[in-house]
Amino acid sequence: MEQLAALQEFLQTPRNIVITTHQKPDGDAMGSSLAMFNYLQSKGHNARVISPTEFPAYFGYLPGCEEIWNYLDNPNLSQIAIAEADLIICLDFNDLSRIEPLDVAIKANTAAKILLIDHHLYPKEFAHWMLHSVKASSTCELVFEFISMADPEYVPTKEVAECIYTGILTDTGSFSNGATNKRALQITAFLLDCGLDIIHVQEQLNQNGREEKLRFIGNALSRNMIIREDLGIGIIIVDKKDAYRYNLQTGDTEGLVNFPLSIRNVKVAILLKQEPRIIKLSFRSKGTISVEKICREHFEGGGHRNASGGKSFLTIDETLEKIYAIFEKEKIV
Repeated sequence: MEQLAALQEFLQTPRNIVITTHQKPDGDAMGSSLAMFNYLQSKGHNARVISPTEFPAYFGYLPGCEEIWNYLDNPNLSQIAIAEADLIICLDFNDLSRIEPLDVAIKANTAAKILLIDHHLYPKEFAHWMLHSVKASSTCELVFEFISMADPEYVPTKEVAECIYTGILTDTGSFSNGATNKRALQITAFLLDCGLDIIHVQEQLNQNGREEKLRFIGNALSRNMIIREDLGIGIIIVDKKDAYRYNLQTGDTEGLVNFPLSIRNVKVAILLKQEPRIIKLSFRSKGTISVEKICREHFEGGGHRNASGGKSFLTIDETLEKIYAIFEKEKIV
């Protein structure tokens, strides 16, 4: 990381620090934000995590989660905190457009320094300091590296360990997808020595859900999944009627896109989620197939080679036809 010494000196003085992450944060976004929050608080800084939108309730087990502000619920207090910030830490996103409507307040504070820590492709140049690597398993891996570089004598507390492990675990699909690397496993082993309880995290993430969510998943797989083995794709559709019928909460569709990949001849899985004005798309792929390229070129999105997202302003049927046309041309099978 360039200019590390300057950042270390900057943090020698207690600072007002705002930490933020992308809209509708996932496990890596929540874990990295709260790992940084707990670390900075322990060092005497006045830290505050502000999410641009609501976040999944099932991350409530993470230490410090109750301190997070949802910008949509607390716009005035959030704007004040941002305006008074000496440092704004941006985690798990590569472009300020990913944190709308929070981006306006951040751009208005021209006196604050900005630190970006992220592992997505093509980061925009808006930060004074940046720790970025697309080879990292997760932003939580990079937060661990940042703390280790900035404060070599620091030993993660159990709380910080739990947050970092949550991000690594979720972004690697429990160490099962292409994001898994040697460093993620090394960090996890180290965190076990710091008091990490991996069973507790697994239980909170995977054995603490709602009956409605489980019934929703069953319905999605039995009634709303399309398999096109001729194109090598599997698609799951979540429409507004299902969202209402099963009382879907933020984060309830997390991981759903991965199910079609369990089918032998499915190389790419796609989730279509109908929202009030757009259709959000999540793509996952096997091997060297780049869904990032597909999302970037066709759906105003991006992400990672094997895990990306985008959006469509068409109807569900029109979006399906567009997907079929793309994969007929791509010929991935």
